[in-house]
Amino acid sequence: MPKYIALQSVGQFLPGEEIKGLDDERIQALLASGAIEEYKAPEQTPSDESTSDLKKLLGEVADLKASNTQLTEEKDKALGEVADLKAKVTKLEADLAAAVGKTPKADKTADKGATDTK
Repeated sequence: MPKYIALQSVGQFLPGEEIKGLDDERIQALLASGAIEEYKAPEQTPSDESTSDLKKLLGEVADLKASNTQLTEEKDKALGEVADLKAKVTKLEADLAAAVGKTPKADKTADKGATDTK
């Protein structure tokens, strides 16, 4: 059964309300007078704006993918530099430990010499 919408006040129905409870003869009379109309669902038509919006969004997605790729490459490069620096720190710590291990004898003699001058 089709729905009918009031275009103007019809009895208890205000404009825009759905008409219910009337017999077919009364509905036909109101349709003929233009007081009501058959309800039509709004049609969804694709607009040019949605197409242009879609193209714009696709462009933004491509830009974001390119930025993501660039950031990933920079991250990998930075992680490589961190690994190199950690290796250098480890080597320097080993060199420092070796240097400190050799100098205790020299430090002991230097301490003795310092005490003699008093």
